[in-house]
Amino acid sequence: MTHWGGISLARDITPRPLNDNPPRIWNSHRSELIQRLTAEVCELCGSTEQVEVHHIRALKDLNPKGRKHQPDWVTRMASRRRKTLVVCRVCHEDIHAGRPTRTPR
Repeated sequence: MTHWGGISLARDITPRPLNDNPPRIWNSHRSELIQRLTAEVCELCGSTEQVEVHHIRALKDLNPKGRKHQPDWVTRMASRRRKTLVVCRVCHEDIHAGRPTRTPR
């Protein structure tokens, strides 16, 4: 019989009953992102129309070297230490186009 680190590598063919319906573990607490998304309010301008999520790959991408002035959305994400920002469609397009986002109402 073959062993690997004291563990037998022999195949165990003992029949065991299958449980096709394991008990589900429900978490009644919603994550912060889900709470922010279900609020359906842009975190930059306060709009409630066409809410989306802006996502960055890494927090280090928020502070590139050599850039002096950061847009408002960058400072909000960096201060919260979050890689996501719930924004309306207009603000999202402005972020990707490099334009200033709308001001809060």
